[in-house]
Amino acid sequence: MPLFIGVMILVVLPAILATVIASILTYRRPDMPRRARVMIAALPAGLLPVTPGLISVWRTYHATTLVPLAAVFALGLIVALVVGAPAALHATRPRL
Repeated sequence: MPLFIGVMILVVLPAILATVIASILTYRRPDMPRRARVMIAALPAGLLPVTPGLISVWRTYHATTLVPLAAVFALGLIVALVVGAPAALHATRPRL
């Protein structure tokens, strides 16, 4: 069950967020380049699920070491790249 919840938080939630943000940007800012819309949509979608982890690492280590904080932040960037970017690309593709 914890694995299922982890998959839901790290895969489904960023995919939905990236799709929604990219769709909104497509309709609100049609003049913006597609690459910019994808990056703007993928970054918050990847970092939002790891924000509680960032906060807990910050409180635990009291900023004495940046390695755990950087590791959790890197996880958010990886989620943004692997999950958020393809979802945003799919949401911003040209419609026929």
